[in-house]
Amino acid sequence: MYLIFVISILCLLMAFASKISKTVLPFICGDSAEVKSLKKEISQLRADLAKISMRDEYIKYVKCERTVVAYETKLNEAKGRDNVKRVVYEYAIHYGGMAVLALCMMYISFSYRYSTIIVFGSNFNFEPFGGLINFPAKVPNSISVVFWIVVNNFVARTIAGYVK
Repeated sequence: MYLIFVISILCLLMAFASKISKTVLPFICGDSAEVKSLKKEISQLRADLAKISMRDEYIKYVKCERTVVAYETKLNEAKGRDNVKRVVYEYAIHYGGMAVLALCMMYISFSYRYSTIIVFGSNFNFEPFGGLINFPAKVPNSISVVFWIVVNNFVARTIAGYVK
């Protein structure tokens, strides 16, 4: 009985893997210390720039504005480096998680391939699809683990497609 729930949860985790990785990513890979310090410096310089009168102190205003532009250039470079790191982490989390879940599903499907999930009474007849539904187990009027995995995977991906 626990196998039904384990398979269902694994299929849901596989279907929502991209959404889970995008939710977890900000906790793992935030802004670097360099980006934070540059943002703080730029905000301080912009506050100073707002206090300077452009008409009265033009040279001081232009120097401060050039400093802001230089810091913004450094900030964009630092953000570019952070974005590369973020993409690497995003793919590693997403595809690493998918690989672990896929290995778990393969282990379950190989270990329990001759097991059945549900066995119905003789009053149920699944023909002409009975052979497909109970494929490796060959127990009449039953649903095999492999078929259960396929159906759960399809349903979970369909649900994940509708969730924004």
